[in-house]
Amino acid sequence: MTNRITANTIYNMEEIDFMSIFNAFDSPILVAKPLKAENRTRDFELVFYNDTFIKQINHALADCRYYHEIKQFLSPDVPWLDLADKALNNIPVEPVSYYSELSDAWFRISMRGTKDGLLVINLDNISKEKEQDTKLIETAYHDILTGLYNRNKFNEDFSLYLDQASFCGTKIALLLIDLDNMKNINDFKGHSQGDKLLKHAAEILKQFNPKSIIPYRFGGDEFLVVINNQSSLDSIANITDTILESFFLEQIDISGGISIYPDNTESPEDLLRFTDIAMHYAKKDGKKQFKFFEPEMQRIFIQKLNMQSKMTDAIMSSDFYLEYQPQFDIKTGDLRGFEALIRWRDKDVGVIGPATFIPMAEETGLILPIGTWVLNTAFSTLKRWQTDYNFEGIISVNISPIQLKQPTFIQDIKDLLAKYELAPDKIEIEITEGIMIDNMNDAITKMNTLKEMGFRISLDDFGTGYSSLSYLRMLPLNTLKIDKSFINGITMSDGIQANITNSIIAMVSKMGLETIAEGVEKPEQLQILKDFNCHIVQGFLRGKPMSVDSCQRYLAGDKSALINLEK
Repeated sequence: MTNRITANTIYNMEEIDFMSIFNAFDSPILVAKPLKAENRTRDFELVFYNDTFIKQINHALADCRYYHEIKQFLSPDVPWLDLADKALNNIPVEPVSYYSELSDAWFRISMRGTKDGLLVINLDNISKEKEQDTKLIETAYHDILTGLYNRNKFNEDFSLYLDQASFCGTKIALLLIDLDNMKNINDFKGHSQGDKLLKHAAEILKQFNPKSIIPYRFGGDEFLVVINNQSSLDSIANITDTILESFFLEQIDISGGISIYPDNTESPEDLLRFTDIAMHYAKKDGKKQFKFFEPEMQRIFIQKLNMQSKMTDAIMSSDFYLEYQPQFDIKTGDLRGFEALIRWRDKDVGVIGPATFIPMAEETGLILPIGTWVLNTAFSTLKRWQTDYNFEGIISVNISPIQLKQPTFIQDIKDLLAKYELAPDKIEIEITEGIMIDNMNDAITKMNTLKEMGFRISLDDFGTGYSSLSYLRMLPLNTLKIDKSFINGITMSDGIQANITNSIIAMVSKMGLETIAEGVEKPEQLQILKDFNCHIVQGFLRGKPMSVDSCQRYLAGDKSALINLEK
């Protein structure tokens, strides 16, 4: 049997100075004798407290002997007598934390009863822990860069705002703000300049009344503003106009979407979603503006989501296919080649044209797998026609600006050439002027590389958007395609469109470029284009888009496979 060693086996208990031991403790200790009435503790006699206790309370209570004398200095939030009764009756007492104004400190209280009926109270100073907790909360609820509340704080606050608005019968607006062209700033000026812009934007938002206009950093280049306690749509519109104007005065371009409680919805999740939908409309319609959410936006958004889902399935199910529209020399009538045109056959809707799904594919990024499939299919088709039909013409393939921006695009093209053993001068890469919008220098560098490799470069839809003749000197082109909108008007009696078209053809011909007229559907259009010395014609008059089987029949000598308006 192991002997238990106690203080009494080493020292005579009477020789131990327990006062000095308690006074050596770093935490305040108080020993109290309960004073009971009707079997309940009503007061305490303070029989002992150590030096740390005296120091902690700044000697203010050093001469007090009873609980009722110090009660006014203690936190009323702590049920002192109830805790004492539990401790004296051996009922476990969980530690309780409270703030002492007397000591200007936070304490954690623990109590225990002794065998002889005394109460031992231990007070741990937890001020440093509380300070650390406060810092953690600050970090959890504040954006470090801008000092604004963050998304976590918004998620915690928003239900309170909605409850208040519901109770008071007021309106709340959510304004989602996105800094325009932030990616370009980070890419070309550096992230330090991007961070500087974010801080500047935050300072603009902080200047508004914090009781009714509460800004949050929502992540990335987005800010969410809660416009609280509003009585009308007009007041909300005035505030949002002021916010927009404040940014423009500081030469910061922003776009934003606004949704309103309870007008648009009473669902917090839907309010947030609606701001995002409205903000995307603001960006789509030219940026530098705020848009209020409208129900029609949601209908179109859901329609787009359904289309996006269908498009994803179509990629997996190989529901895309290519048709090939022939191009002819305008004078000799010889076949120049084909333009590969993507089509989508949906089992529910039928054939969906590229004008419907390509913009959405570019917006969602699905254009990348679709574009890869188009290139592979066009290259393999060209190789088969060369092998089986001695085809010596050109296949023209449209490339999205998003494809061209990919860092692996040039290498991917090289790999395809090697895979199918094709000469690059039989492939024409068709681009649109959209490549000039984001990163013109990178686009021109890549096109120069393609040109040096031997590819032909064609500018499609000239004259429909941002084009100017100055672009033609910057781009390494072989061919200019004149848009159908020009061709439609060249037979008009005023001759304006004809003169413009003639001037374009003459100028680019002097620059050594071929011209292709798109959308030629009438014999009189064809005659005028011949007179203007246009080189190539493409349109229903000479040939509609053809299936791969029809193309192969035509290349094999079956002229009836060609479907056109001349027949």
